[in-house]
Amino acid sequence: MERKLATVLFADLVGSTQLLDGQDPEITRRRVTSFFDGVQRCIETHGGTVEKFAGDAVMAAFGIPIAHEDDADRAVRAGLGILDHVSDLGLEARVGIEAGEVVVGNVGAPSFMSYTIIGDPVNVAARLMQRAEPNEILVGPRASLSLHGVLGGAMPLNRRAVKLKGKAELVEVVTLKVAPA
Repeated sequence: MERKLATVLFADLVGSTQLLDGQDPEITRRRVTSFFDGVQRCIETHGGTVEKFAGDAVMAAFGIPIAHEDDADRAVRAGLGILDHVSDLGLEARVGIEAGEVVVGNVGAPSFMSYTIIGDPVNVAARLMQRAEPNEILVGPRASLSLHGVLGGAMPLNRRAVKLKGKAELVEVVTLKVAPA
């Protein structure tokens, strides 16, 4: 196990249950595969690594295995790219991003061993994704420290406090809302 600073991004397809309802499974598979392929491209283009696909959600890390001084910026750019991509598919997504210290390495018995990332940024990013509205990115307090660099002042930073499951106090987040195309 190793300690690292990382930025974690979770992205989730909005309305996937309705997407599956009554639709031919092969058509649904093509649309969901297009979603995952595009999300992976957005993440990798900005230097991130897809850690896992789970249902209709994606978890990615920036700073693992290779750290950059602007990993939070890279994650936000990837999140904006993801929202653009899903809009092109006629779908919607929500994204949560947070940065901080994590522990990375293999866990589990040798026959079931898997690589994993554990730490508060993982939990906070997942909770932020759950709280985000469609076509919205919620950026946690640690990751939001460098947003002016990534946005170049082109987008106003809207802040609000949100209650996250498992957190005793409200968490201040930056919201980036993207209008659907």
